[in-house]
Amino acid sequence: MSSFNVNADLVPLFHGLVTGLQPFANAQQVTLNFKAEVPHLYAPYNPVDALSKITVLLTNIITFTPQSYSVTVSVGSCSDTIDRCMLSIENTGVDLSRVVEIVSTVSDGLRLEKLDRGTRFIIEIPVTPEAAPVGVSTGNGLLTPKKYPFYFSAVSKKLASHFTNSKNLENTVSQLNATDGVFLKKINAIINANMNDSEFKVDSLASAVALSRSQLFRKLKTLTRMSPQKYLRFIRLERAKKMLQSKSVDANVSEVGYQTGFASKSHFTRAFQREFGFNPSDIK
Repeated sequence: MSSFNVNADLVPLFHGLVTGLQPFANAQQVTLNFKAEVPHLYAPYNPVDALSKITVLLTNIITFTPQSYSVTVSVGSCSDTIDRCMLSIENTGVDLSRVVEIVSTVSDGLRLEKLDRGTRFIIEIPVTPEAAPVGVSTGNGLLTPKKYPFYFSAVSKKLASHFTNSKNLENTVSQLNATDGVFLKKINAIINANMNDSEFKVDSLASAVALSRSQLFRKLKTLTRMSPQKYLRFIRLERAKKMLQSKSVDANVSEVGYQTGFASKSHFTRAFQREFGFNPSDIK
C-alpha cells in the first residue's frame, strides 16, 4: 500500500505522540512534557515519516536520559522564517549529543545545541499558510496509542536491541526493585551505545548517568556485585561471545575485539579467557 503526503495540523499530531509515549517515559522514570508555542501549525507531511522517525528519536532520548530528569517536546514557529516550524526535544541531566543511536536517527535537518547538563535536538519542518485545509478537522485531534500501533511496535523492536545483554540480570533486579531495574537498563543501553569505543570507561559511564564515580561504584556493586570497571568488561565480553557464535557476523577474533572496545587482540584474548575459561579462537 503506497503512502502520500497530507496537509494537517502538527500540534495535535505531536501532542498525541507525547501522550502515547507517557507510559514508556514513566517506566523509564523520566518526566515527559509537551509545549505548543502556537495553537496550530499546518504542514504537508507523510504520516510514516513524521511519526516513525520522531518516535524513534524521542524514545532514544528518553532511554538515554538518566532517571529523575526530564524530556520536553516543543512545537513552535522559527523566528527567522515564516515557512518553517521548529520541533524541539530537550533533555536534562546529561549531554546526549554524541550518542550515535540518537544523532543518527534523523538523517538530515537535525541540529544540536549543548546545554548545561542537557541537550536540545531541533528539527525544522516546512509549513503552509495558517488557514486549515479543507476537509481537515480542527478539533483536539489527540492521537491515542491505538491509532498508531504500528509505530509503537516498531519502536519496541528497536528498543529491544538495547536490552539484549544481561537480560536475566535486568529481570532479577527489576523484580526486586523497579527503580533499580530501570537504572540497570539505562546502564546497559549506554554501554551498548559505546561498545566499540575503547576510551569509554568508568568516568564516561558515570557522567552519562549523572552520578559521581563513587556513587556509580556503590550502586552497581550493590545491584550486580561487580565494580563498574568489571561490569563494563562483562558486557563487552558477553557481546563479543555472541558475535563469535553468530554465523551472520563475518569478523575474526581481532575484529570482534576491536568492535567490542578492546584496544588490542592480546588484551581481548586474556580478558575473554579469564571470563569464560577458553580462548575466543576456540569458538571461531
